[in-house]
This record gives sequence, structure tokens and C-alpha cells, in this order.
Amino acid sequence: MQLSSSEPCVVILTEKEVEVSVNNHATFTLPKNYLAAFACNNNVIELSTLNHVLITHINRNIINDYLLFLNKNLTCVKPWSRLATPVIACHSRTPEVFRLAANHSKQQPSKPCEAELTRALLFTVLSNFLEQSRFIALLMYILRSSVRDSVCRIIQSDIQHYWNLRIVASSLCLSPSLLKKKLKNENTSYSQIVTECRMRYAVQMLL
Repeated sequence: MQLSSSEPCVVILTEKEVEVSVNNHATFTLPKNYLAAFACNNNVIELSTLNHVLITHINRNIINDYLLFLNKNLTCVKPWSRLATPVIACHSRTPEVFRLAANHSKQQPSKPCEAELTRALLFTVLSNFLEQSRFIALLMYILRSSVRDSVCRIIQSDIQHYWNLRIVASSLCLSPSLLKKKLKNENTSYSQIVTECRMRYAVQMLL
């Protein structure tokens, strides 16, 4: 059965053994009580059953906020290989928390406190994978569609660092000229993004 979502990332919890195939690659098995995080965009994810799987849907804003929350230097993260299967799995330590997160991720919060609760629960779900060495790279891969967002995340990971176009381009495995071209195609520029990030940081310091 195909797993689909309108969001760029889903995390599942298995309630019994489940076989998984991504983009028709070799099938692998997730044991009972395992979590798996998938990049959904342009990927075909097949599960042997959906009857014994709980699902959380995680949007781009949550992933972006989570990377900022971790406060890591993203320039040190080796990019996710395009040839790698876009999934990471681990044992679930808090299945009850996941069940709450799964329920909340499908609901539209009507109050600010509900939105914050959902955000906290999804952060907890994502934190299960922190011991997996390639997890941060997978999150950055999931958000890769916007070059502007990628540049923002790198700058915001250490706002006080002296960033320049060459360093940021190298972190994204691009040449400076190609990065400038890609940003121009998104109707922005490197200097504009740096200014916006610094202004946002200044506003936060004043609050």
C-alpha cells in the first residue's frame, strides 16, 4: 500500500513488523515499535500494510524551526546523497508520545496553545532520530527545494559568524556563480537574505 502525504516529511510508528520499499528499491523490514522518517516529495513509498502503522505528517515550517532549535552549525553537515534511499529508522522510546503527535498532526489547531502543543510533540518525535548520524542531512535534503531557505538556515545556524557568498555556496556544494544564479531565479539575492536574517535576529533580541 502506498504511503502519501501533502507534507514533505512523514514519520511512521510500526505496531507490528512492516515491509517497506522506496522508489522500487530493495525491500527492507521495519520491526515492531520502530520509527521511520521519510522524505515524501517525488518519492514512492510502499508499505506492506497501513493497518498497523501510525503516521505523523510534518510540514516545512516545523522542520525549519526544529533545525533552528538544534542550533547546530549546518555548514559541517555532509549533504544527503541523491542516490541514498530517503529514510532513516530507529527504535521508538516513547510510543505513547508518538500516538499523541500523530493525532495532533492531522488536526487544524484552533488555539495558539494547541499549535504550540503540536509543535512540541513533533519536535519530540524528530528528536528520536538525533543519534542517527545522517538525520540532520535528511532534514536538509527534505527542505532542499528552496535555495533561499537553504541559505537562510546556514546563516541562522550561526548568525554572528562572518558569512560570505563563497562559504555558503561551498556548504551547499555549489559554485558562488551558480548560487547567485539560483537565488536570482527565486527573485532574491545573497545580500538581501543576509540583511533579512540579521534584521530578524535584531528584532528577536529586542523582544
